[in-house]
Amino acid sequence: MKNLIKIALRNTTRQKKRTVLLGGAIAFGILVITLLNGFTAGLADNVRDNFSRIFGGQIFISGTILTKSGRPVNVIRDDTKLIGIVKSFGDKIKKYTRRSRTMAEIIFNSKSVVQRIDGVDWRDDRNFALSLPIVKGSIESIDKRDSIILPVSTAKKLGVEVGESVLVRLSTVTGQKNVGDFVVIATVKDQEGFGISTAYASLGYLNELLELKPNEYQILSIYVNNINEMDRIADAIYAKLKKIGPVETRESAEASSPEAMRKKTRKSFAMLMGGGPFSSATREKRWVGTKFSVITLNDMMSQVVSMVNVLNTTGLVIFIILLIITMVGITNSYRMTMLERTREIGTMRAIGVQKSGIRNIFLLEALFVSIAGALVGIALAFVGMFVISKIPFGTDSMMWIFLKNGRVGFKIIPTEVLVNLLILVFLSIVAALGPARKAAKLEPATALRTEF
Repeated sequence: MKNLIKIALRNTTRQKKRTVLLGGAIAFGILVITLLNGFTAGLADNVRDNFSRIFGGQIFISGTILTKSGRPVNVIRDDTKLIGIVKSFGDKIKKYTRRSRTMAEIIFNSKSVVQRIDGVDWRDDRNFALSLPIVKGSIESIDKRDSIILPVSTAKKLGVEVGESVLVRLSTVTGQKNVGDFVVIATVKDQEGFGISTAYASLGYLNELLELKPNEYQILSIYVNNINEMDRIADAIYAKLKKIGPVETRESAEASSPEAMRKKTRKSFAMLMGGGPFSSATREKRWVGTKFSVITLNDMMSQVVSMVNVLNTTGLVIFIILLIITMVGITNSYRMTMLERTREIGTMRAIGVQKSGIRNIFLLEALFVSIAGALVGIALAFVGMFVISKIPFGTDSMMWIFLKNGRVGFKIIPTEVLVNLLILVFLSIVAALGPARKAAKLEPATALRTEF
């Protein structure tokens, strides 16, 4: 076998141009699929990371109670059992924060803008404050009761500068109108194109305006240590909450139909954008106590997931087409090689090389060329990812939600790369199998008499 390997390695350099063309075709195929897989995997992660930063978590639990008149009110009052459930997951949960959220009208002079406002407990979520992309001002006075941080676009529309005061008009949790005074301490980058522009204020003061008590809030935002376990943890929290009280029906992410996912996306955005209670009540479906709702970032990402699947399917189709072209090229190339080496094959057979040895030489040659081409393609893909990831697209682009710090982010999944490599190598050997068998069946005497 050692001699057969040496012969096969020597043969790969005899027709350098042919070998380079075959290896180049193989390298191009693996380059395309590796780049596309890395891009789509990175795209999905970038969207999740950006949404996680914007909404302050990956799993979100809201609570709804009913007033005496049967009106649903979005509030979590006693979270003792809820926090106990969250803590039961141990190190799977990175941290959790309490927030309130509303859609309000911000007024400055004669101008007004409807804006989502998040109430944040700055003492409990200092790292979030430090991560905000401040454009003007600072967060030094963030602990003041009436401080507010506005998106750049909102500040521009209002014509307000850092240090000036604005009025905020909003509806309380029971539907009454209320007004508060705030001082703008900073402006942050925002992206209005996706409708997720956010202002930030003190949780305590926003609760006061919403007519919530200091220890009450509307959304428990949870960060998980492994984002890939987000849905499993959310499903487990849902199951535990269901044992202690009423819970808004939640479909498992894996079991959801496209229509269910679209409905879930709309409901999720309504809740996370401050659109009011997530649960509704009828005479037949009233409840006692707090009715919880559990959603995740993935519940809002059905369109992104669909886009990623389309890109992956497109990449797979391209990969298959390239494989077919490459296999045809390999088959034709080794047919030509067999004809060129007919007398050589006859000589080898005459000195005692078995049919299996002749066949294996061709197959080993195809193996070496395909492995070399695939490794070169993967290396080029890594270089391409590195270069592309260094190109700044800016955070002001409409595509920011798909970017990582204003750049394209790639994610390498080793198992995908390995599977693609093995498929390509296997099919390359299959493509060379026909000519290899035909070469092995040549009779020594006939082969030695052949002239080309």
